[in-house]
Amino acid sequence: MPTDEEILANLEAERDRVLLGERASSVTVTPTSHKTDFVAPDMKRLDARIEDLKAKTEGRPRRGAIGFVF
Repeated sequence: MPTDEEILANLEAERDRVLLGERASSVTVTPTSHKTDFVAPDMKRLDARIEDLKAKTEGRPRRGAIGFVF
């Protein structure tokens, strides 16, 4: 099972790939052409997960709903 640090590194790398437009949701290739579809990612959710893991690995309190700290 990957550690929190490994998960954090993977999420940050994935965020970079999304921002650079390197993540396609599907690619269709026909004999005459190809089509690549990109789906808009949920960046708020990705950033929240990254921040949550950073807080956990650094030993900082994490903020929950309505500013609760746990």
